[in-house]
Amino acid sequence: AYHDIDGVPCTASKTLLTDVLRGEWGFQGIVVSDYGAIHMLHNFHMIASDLRQAAVKALEAGVDVELPMAQCYLGPLLEALRNGLISEAVVDAAVSRVLRIKFLLGLFENPYVDVEEASRVFDTVQDRDLALRAARESIVLLKNDGVLPLSKSIESIAVVGPNAAEARSLLGDYSYTAHLSLEKPAVEVVSILEGVKAKVSAETEVYYAQGCGISDCSKAGFKEALEVAGRSRVIIAVMGERSGLSKFDVSGEGRDRDDISLPGVQGELLEALLELGKPVVLILVNGRPLTLSRIVDKCAAVVEAWLPGEEGGKAVADVLFGDYNPSGRLPVTFPRSSGQIPLYSAMKPSSIRNYVFTEVKPLFPFGHGLSYTEFEYSSLKVSPERVEPGGEVSVSCNVKNVGCLKGDEVVQVYVRDEYASVARPAKELKGFKKISLEPGEVKRVSFIISTDQLAFYDDQMRLVVEPGFFKVMVGRSSEDIRLTGRFEVVGWREVSANTRRLFSSAAVE
Repeated sequence: AYHDIDGVPCTASKTLLTDVLRGEWGFQGIVVSDYGAIHMLHNFHMIASDLRQAAVKALEAGVDVELPMAQCYLGPLLEALRNGLISEAVVDAAVSRVLRIKFLLGLFENPYVDVEEASRVFDTVQDRDLALRAARESIVLLKNDGVLPLSKSIESIAVVGPNAAEARSLLGDYSYTAHLSLEKPAVEVVSILEGVKAKVSAETEVYYAQGCGISDCSKAGFKEALEVAGRSRVIIAVMGERSGLSKFDVSGEGRDRDDISLPGVQGELLEALLELGKPVVLILVNGRPLTLSRIVDKCAAVVEAWLPGEEGGKAVADVLFGDYNPSGRLPVTFPRSSGQIPLYSAMKPSSIRNYVFTEVKPLFPFGHGLSYTEFEYSSLKVSPERVEPGGEVSVSCNVKNVGCLKGDEVVQVYVRDEYASVARPAKELKGFKKISLEPGEVKRVSFIISTDQLAFYDDQMRLVVEPGFFKVMVGRSSEDIRLTGRFEVVGWREVSANTRRLFSSAAVE
């Protein structure tokens, strides 16, 4: 990796790559540098005076292969070897590890690629089915004033925005197609506009206008966008970011932003669409949380599609028109403004009580996500009420679908240490489970939480479980808590970081 730990770049860390990785963890494979990371020991971290020294530091640390090309591991390394700056034994060890992996992979017997076999397993029907399922299940319904799901026989729809017809925007920056900037499309990608058109009836008029680009400042397309929106019953605004590695991309590796509002003039276009007084469904295509506090209350619905991939357009349309009941939950927190960052559910209590012009609470909390049906929580049981510091706690409750549609619910369990020797987070996620419920159906969900999950580093830097009371919170998100309980740990125990249990188990009856 590019970063350093305690001042030592990872690429030059013998402690990390040899002592821990190979010694403690027993890793027997090869270590490959990040892209240009060995060279960066010289020109970025500046711990190597030249490329020879960079090569020596990396190889002695345990880096076997240089990526993407041998800037340091050919000429500079050979020169270092001739000048006695590194021993042949170190070089031989790296070479032997590489040859061993090649042997295990059968590359000495058959070093060639079967082109026909590669074609048979690339972008198969099974692949696309999985892509569709992944996209559907990851979509998060952030807001819905009742406009969704839309009728497939609706009279007219306007699909507007820079990500509406742009299939490339649905791909992440490290997907194959996005990585090569679509010079030659590798797979067919269904855009959101295509998904909408395929879903509605033959009588439905679907109007499209781009409106504006992702990040440019031109408003030349506003007129057309407002014109088609004015002719429609519902406006679907598809906005957000484009993820990639080029200068035109605003999300992805190395694409940091100091402001996370909608880029370019997208926000202005959205506000102009909202002023038409028609229902606006905002579809977000993005790789990070965005600040939407100025416009979210005016939108009839907000759908977080993320970077949904090759079947993204179909998945979004399935959600919009009710063929799939959304069940995704936010794995991050959406702040009200960039100034709230950092903001996350497991924060410790701070001196911030409020901001002058906004609230402390997030716009959309961690774990948030709506459904087209409703769920009711009841009958919480926490057992035992008193547990030894090496024991387990069972947390169970009933969940009932009280709506009219089949739906999936993600039951979430949070725990708070009420009083500890050091400041602890207000709540921490300790378990979650997705369940599927028919209308009127009830299921009981049980979690087994190990006391290992309650451990933290005390003021002596010991990983410990302390005695005391712990609050249990069960709900739909980190803020939407439906049931609360309590248990007590009745002893102290130091926990091994190597054998510590980090995850709870869950069962459904």
